[in-house]
Amino acid sequence: MHTGAEAIDLGRDCVRRAIEIEFVDRSVALASLSFTALIPIGVVTGSILPTVGRRTLADSFIHRFRLRGDTAELVRSVFLPPEDVRSAVSVVGLVLVIVAALSFTRALQRVYERSWRLPALGVRGTPAGLQWLLGVILFLALFAGVRAFLVDLAGPIVGVVVALFFSGIIWLGTPFILLSRRIDWAALVPTAALTALSMTVLSTASVVYMPNAIHDAASTYGQIGVAIALLSWLVAAGFVLVCCAAVGAVVSERLGQAGSQTAREAAAGGPGDPPGNPGERAESA
Repeated sequence: MHTGAEAIDLGRDCVRRAIEIEFVDRSVALASLSFTALIPIGVVTGSILPTVGRRTLADSFIHRFRLRGDTAELVRSVFLPPEDVRSAVSVVGLVLVIVAALSFTRALQRVYERSWRLPALGVRGTPAGLQWLLGVILFLALFAGVRAFLVDLAGPIVGVVVALFFSGIIWLGTPFILLSRRIDWAALVPTAALTALSMTVLSTASVVYMPNAIHDAASTYGQIGVAIALLSWLVAAGFVLVCCAAVGAVVSERLGQAGSQTAREAAAGGPGDPPGNPGERAESA
């Protein structure tokens, strides 16, 4: 009975925290910023970095959503080939793409700050955003090769386990870096675990939903339909990130309170024991 009341209280606190951080607005903002910032930087970096043993961004979308036939070709046509991007990229353009990507990092940083009720860093958080961008690019470049090797070696089940593990590392490091290490990494474990698991579930469900969604949208609207379908998926991903940030913060706070209470009870001789030295009580018994 007590456990049920605690679960209801926890759920109520999670809903309140999600409403407090305006989870709907934050989810849509993250989706729009990722569409206008992260996808362009993914195209540019995917074209500049060596392509040996690595997929382009279009190939990554095709592989993730298991696209086939005309739908896959339409997705490829939306993104410029690496050779065309390399010839069009300038220093000014690359700087503008990075500045746009930092707008996404600031939005995600604000989600975590509001979830943990921390003061906003604003411009002072820019170095943390740059560190996160560089780290994610390098990490994903390494992860893609490791996962492909393990899938070929041990099969898709091992690939899912490895993806879940690496996803946990990413989502543990993401708030830790973006919050400028103001929250201890151990307190961020619930957020990382929830986000990794939820994003893996979303990725698995996308294999079923996205091929038909992209095909139907493309059949109706052409190439812009591909963008609409991808944006709808990004909204879902943004919703997952924001809700996991809110819930993870509440769960971590509860665990911290429970740990403090357990420590106090142990120091006092256990719950329900009268004050005094536990050893003296044992002797008197």
